[in-house]
Formats: sequence, structure tokens, C-alpha cells
Amino acid sequence: MVVSLNKKWKEFLYGFCFFGPNLLFVLLGAYFTDAVNPAGLTANLGSWSITGYSLIMPSLFGVMWMVAKVFDGLVDIPLASLTDNLRTRWGRRRPVMLAALIPMIASYILVWTPLEFRANSLANTLWIGAMLLLFFTSYTLSIITFYGSLSSVCKDEEQRMRVGSYKSFFETIAYCITYALIPIFIGKGINIRDLILYASPLLLTMLIPIFLIKEGEKYGEGKDYLPEAKVPLKTSLRLTLGNRQFLCWLIPNCCAFFGLQMFLSAQNTLISGVMNIDASLGAVMNTCAFAPVPLMLFFYYRLIKKKGVRFSYQVCLLCFAVAILNFCVGSEYFFPHSITPRIIIGCTGSFIGSFAIGAFFCTPYIIPSQIAAMEMEITGKDHTGMYYAVQSLSAACVSAVSTGLVYEYIKNIQRPKIIDGVAVAGETWKVGVSVVPLIVAAVCIIGFFACFAMPRRFTRESVQKALEKVKKP
Repeated sequence: MVVSLNKKWKEFLYGFCFFGPNLLFVLLGAYFTDAVNPAGLTANLGSWSITGYSLIMPSLFGVMWMVAKVFDGLVDIPLASLTDNLRTRWGRRRPVMLAALIPMIASYILVWTPLEFRANSLANTLWIGAMLLLFFTSYTLSIITFYGSLSSVCKDEEQRMRVGSYKSFFETIAYCITYALIPIFIGKGINIRDLILYASPLLLTMLIPIFLIKEGEKYGEGKDYLPEAKVPLKTSLRLTLGNRQFLCWLIPNCCAFFGLQMFLSAQNTLISGVMNIDASLGAVMNTCAFAPVPLMLFFYYRLIKKKGVRFSYQVCLLCFAVAILNFCVGSEYFFPHSITPRIIIGCTGSFIGSFAIGAFFCTPYIIPSQIAAMEMEITGKDHTGMYYAVQSLSAACVSAVSTGLVYEYIKNIQRPKIIDGVAVAGETWKVGVSVVPLIVAAVCIIGFFACFAMPRRFTRESVQKALEKVKKP
């Protein structure tokens, strides 16, 4: 096997390659649903939404969003088997990445382009749903292929950790842009759709791995490369779903992903609708959340080395639960006459949450790649992509429920805004959005206790024991 990342600068560049797709994906999850249905917004309504009114049918769009998310997870399985077992003269990972790039770019631009500028449009709802399906499929094919390559382009766990650190660093930058920089532009009156379209060429960073990965006939990894390493779809699923250690990791990961995705989808409405804070001040809060992440990642890796991944992840779940509750404590309900305590409480919670955000970035690809790499050493079978596919399917399902089924409907629950016994004309209390922190905190606590079923560390010995317990066909 040829190690592609044989120089430190290549590790750094490989960690950067998914920056563009990740940034655009985060922007979609953070702002799209509110941009087409601004029911939960108050401050900067004209800039946060495309038109200021709902371009889609709210009663149908939540289901469409959920279906797109679930489909995104289901399609992971066959796509993972494809990228794990594909053999061509150009290699197995690079052709897939290139094939996914064009539909990913086209569908992303089109999903932000409504067919008609009319309120509660059925045509827009169906059009957006179709474009979301296409984008999620192509994005998933890209990211599954990228993650599947980590067990082969890196020579050992230490290098995978470094690449993971670089990727997390650039993910942090993406979140800083999304939640700290974008609100500044919004505060200046620039529309969210314009900002998104200006950023769309960044999807081309996905071309980087095509030039970095050493595979194909030139490196002896062409059509006949390691036929014994191929794993049929049915066998790959059996090995993946039969690995108890991996399944024990999925539960806390799903809890974290449920909470994180609901928070990221609701973050804008929590700041604008519940805290009633201007976008520029919201940028200050978001800076407190994302700017410390690189430093927090350093402490997180130190904590993993000292205490193991299980304990470290439990600390992150508790930090996130505490952080998200600050959006309730610092709401306009409790401080209707002063914005200062809202900002202070929000910034404090954001800083606490920065430790968890870093962990949520990196852990979901560190653990599966480590399990897959150890399994390949033990059995000679390479189906790294399937571990990520199953993890992605579970994450997509919980994300579909949290952001589509739950958030999209509860954000429409509102009550007349009454302060000191006087109704505020034209404004409402965003009651549904206010419940989001309570839901997220509860799910994080469930994930904390679920972590006790995980091993302290995912070593070769622990993975081998887990493989021995996988049922034979």
C-alpha cells in the first residue's frame, strides 16, 4: 500500500480539502430553512430570509426536509460499498470524488434558487425538495469517499489524528465564518442568499484529494488491486452492524448529533427570536463559541491521551448541555428591558460550548477510521467507507427528526408578546424555539450515560475482541 501523505504539508492540505463543501453544508443547515420560512425570526428579518415571507408550504416542507435527510442517510450504504470495492485504472477513491463534484455544485446553487417568488408555493416546496435530494446524495458520496480514504492514505493512528486535527481546524474556520462573519454582513443589510452564492465556488476545494491520493496503475493500485480486500455489501453490513464497540459508539454520537443539528438549525432563531439580539451582537456570541475551538481541540486531545476517548467525550456532552441552556437563561423573557445580561450570559455559554464543538467535529471520524484500520490489520478486509456510511445513516435519521420533524414544526408555535402587561405590537414570543435548549440538554444527558458502554480506548486488542464476537454467516 502506498502512503499518500508522506509529507507534513500534504497532511495539512488533505485536512483542508473538504473545507469548501463543509462550509457550504454548514451554511445550508444553519440558514436555509429560516431563509425560505422565516416564521421564527424577528431581528434582521429582511436579510436573514430570502424574501421576508415563506416561499414554501410550511406544512409540507418539514416532511420534505426530513425525507431528504433520511434519504441522505440511506444512500450512504450502497455508495459506501461502491467506493470501498471500486477498482479502476485511476484508482478507487479519486474517480468517485470527481464524479460527485459537478452535481454537488449544480444542486447547491439551484436549491437556493426558487422557481417563483410567491408565498406558500407548492412548486418551490417540491423543487427545493428535489434539489436537496440531489445535493445530499452527491455531498454524501464525496464525504464517504473522503472518510473511507483515511485508513489507507495515512500510515498510522498518529497521522490520522493529525489529519483529523487539521480538518477540525478548518471546520472551526467554517463555523466561524458561518456563525460569526455571516451575521456581520447580515447586520449591514446584505441578503443571506447573495452571501451563499458568492461562497459557492469554494466547493472546488474538493479537487485537492484528486491530486494528493496516490492510487491507480502508476502506483500498482489499479483494476487488480487487492481483490482479497473487497467486501461484498451484505458481508460489510454484517461486519459493521455486528461490531459491538462500533454500535456502542453510535448511541452517544447520535445523541450529540441530534442536539448539535437542532441547535445549529435553531441558533439563528434563538439569537434573533428568543434573545432578540441584533446580528452584529450575535456575531460576538458566535465568536466566543468558535474562536477558542483550536485551543480546545488541543486540550481535548491531551485529555484523550490521559483519560481515554470515553471520558473525554462525556465531558464534552456535559459542556454542551450547560452551554445550550444559557440561551434560555439569557432570553428576552427574563431580561426584557436590558440586552447587556443577555449578551454576557450568551457569551459565557458559548465559551463553555466551544470545548464540545471541537470534539463534535473530530471524534466522529477518528473512531470509525481507527476501528477500520485495526480491522484491516487483523483481517485484511477494507470496508472503511461502510463504517462511516452506517454512522452517517444514523446521524441523518436523528438529524431528520431533530431539524425536520421537531424544529420545523415547533418553531411555528408563537404567543403574543406581552411585557409588563402591555402587548408589543407586531412581535410575538417564540415559544416553540425556546424549548429547543431544553430538548438538546436532555438528549446530551442521555448520551453521557450511553458512553459508559464504550471502551476507554479503541485499541487493536479491543477491536479484535469485538470482531471475535461478530456472528458468523
